[in-house]
Amino acid sequence: RDIWDAPLLRTFLGPDGKTAFSVQREGEVHLVFSLFVDWFNPYSNKKAGKSHSVGAIYMACLNLPPDIRYRPENIYLAGIIPGPHE
Repeated sequence: RDIWDAPLLRTFLGPDGKTAFSVQREGEVHLVFSLFVDWFNPYSNKKAGKSHSVGAIYMACLNLPPDIRYRPENIYLAGIIPGPHE
């Protein structure tokens, strides 16, 4: 199953009251992005006594085919969140 199988995206209405993602006017592109956050230790070694955390905010374009949607070259790094010492 894919996100596009969900009734919400198929019935989501745009400002004109029409289905936002199925009908597009010439010259328009309607894109859907997912946003996700991942936290990690940049030093990758807690045993060495360095325990910091950094968050990365990523975006993926859900309009791409599922088999290439999450490839590194198709993921956009939207931001980095410096974390506290843990």
